[in-house]
Amino acid sequence: KLLLDNSVDLVRFYFIWKSSPIESLNFSLNEMSSRPYQIVSTLYYLHIYFKQNSSFDKFEKDTHHLQWIIKNNLLDLAGVWLLSKLQNLVKVVTVAFERSRFHEGAKAIEEFIINYMSQTYVPITRNDIWDDNRATLIHRLMIYSVLDYALKQIDIMLHPLSPFITDYLYLTCFASKKSVLLENWPKYDSSLVNTEVEHAFDKLKEVVSLANSARMKAQLKRRWPIKEALICASDPKFLNISGISEVLRNQLNVEKYTIVNIYYKTAIEKILSLLENHVPIVPSVRLVRKKVAPQVKSNIGRVIQALEKIDVLELITHLQSSGRYSLSYEGGEIDLTPTDLELSYDVDEGYAMSERDNIMVFVTTKRDEGLTAKGLLRDLARNLQQLRKENGYNPTDILSSAYIGNLEDEEISILTQLRDELMYLVRVRSVIFSKESLDMTNSKIVDLEGRKLKISIE
Repeated sequence: KLLLDNSVDLVRFYFIWKSSPIESLNFSLNEMSSRPYQIVSTLYYLHIYFKQNSSFDKFEKDTHHLQWIIKNNLLDLAGVWLLSKLQNLVKVVTVAFERSRFHEGAKAIEEFIINYMSQTYVPITRNDIWDDNRATLIHRLMIYSVLDYALKQIDIMLHPLSPFITDYLYLTCFASKKSVLLENWPKYDSSLVNTEVEHAFDKLKEVVSLANSARMKAQLKRRWPIKEALICASDPKFLNISGISEVLRNQLNVEKYTIVNIYYKTAIEKILSLLENHVPIVPSVRLVRKKVAPQVKSNIGRVIQALEKIDVLELITHLQSSGRYSLSYEGGEIDLTPTDLELSYDVDEGYAMSERDNIMVFVTTKRDEGLTAKGLLRDLARNLQQLRKENGYNPTDILSSAYIGNLEDEEISILTQLRDELMYLVRVRSVIFSKESLDMTNSKIVDLEGRKLKISIE
């Protein structure tokens, strides 16, 4: 932590990261302590994460290297994606530094550390690393090999900007040579590039982002599992890549998801396509007053009233087939065309929805007892893991027990059925559920959805 809080490396990185030739270079302590600090600290903790977990599984960098996993065909889809993105980073940073456009190189490194490694690759592989089953050891060693290779390349490329912390991280985690300065500059390897997988993951990230946006609308936390997600896309071919379906399901945190292929050119075609595929929407229609009012003059109010009473689906179908709809109102009749109407839709009850460009994601908002229990379990696991960290325990340490107090009888009954999963998530040998609030060491009170629960770990 001292390396991060009191390092000249942070100042160096901040100035280079900020030094666009078209903007004034004004120093801001608050700005330096926000995004630039996040980048450097994230890289630091990625190394810690790699070091602690790989040491636990006795990872040997001289044996379990990149050539080893490629030769033995061990790479999974996430590994292929990260290594492919890394090659693009090598190309971008090399060109940027050769042209003295150091800020462009810094921004590229930022994107890779934050968006690709920290927010995508680590969450995808975290559960695999957490599994200490001997049967899956080879898979975990593959993940460590990918992290080993990627982090080492970042240390080398970031070294000209932040020399002290990168040399420290290199010597702490890799130490192939006496200093990172003695390493060769990374070279672009076209054999590791897979644009198809990159495109698939870009789409996957977009879908997950939309699902998270829908969750926010429904006030459903990301770690809470939900029943189902519905993905509507005009080009869902990215899901044809082997292995991506399971990654998507885990990232969405759903029991199941369904893909709906929709194709449309107009708003009418879009709504009809959604309805034909039983997508949970409720179509609606409004009159474009400035278009219709000159035709009906003082009867505009009656036209609006008549429009509110008709079957919207019938109207849309007529517009699609004949290009017009004859609307009868008190005192007359008018032929409406698509330009006279504003078509829209709302999400049906029991769902939340978010959309962008040609992708729509729906999530169910109804949660049964089982899903609610799993949500509570995830909240407890997160707080217990935080308590482990606050008390200085190593993430790989298997502790004696965890304690949760102030529970209701019903909660104890439900959580007891999930005891093994909670023990696995927080790495303890036993979990004790209680209605009482016992006085224990290493304990704290946590607020979970308005409930004050007492947790302890030892």
